[in-house]
Amino acid sequence: MGADVIEKAKALVEEIMAGDLATVEGRQPRVRPIAMKWIGERELWFATATDSRKTAQLEGNPAVEVCFSDAQWNHVRLSGRATVTQNDGDRQKLFDMIEELAHHFDGPSDPNYTLVKIAIAHIEYMGAGTHKYEVHDF
Repeated sequence: MGADVIEKAKALVEEIMAGDLATVEGRQPRVRPIAMKWIGERELWFATATDSRKTAQLEGNPAVEVCFSDAQWNHVRLSGRATVTQNDGDRQKLFDMIEELAHHFDGPSDPNYTLVKIAIAHIEYMGAGTHKYEVHDF
């Protein structure tokens, strides 16, 4: 069942791309839509501004959850830990993979271009018309 849940979750994320990222600021949850890229078996990546509030929130508390859902109510919840990085190799790789980043940053060496990697620890997938999550823990 584990591989099946991973594949369903991955397909939904790749189809939708924009998920709702939940972080914590102090004691207050913060949620916002973020375009993400699933890489490998269990990583979500996204770009953000170095000076954004979410960057500070993630550095203060790396525990996150992301939710993706489509118009039919298929949805997936992914939880894990976020790592903020400006690794040059990773920034170049993601910049090459996602052409839309050129609309937001002045190239992979832009000092305001920061990446966030979420190491997925837990998946909950629910298909349309069902009432029970399929779960996978890494």
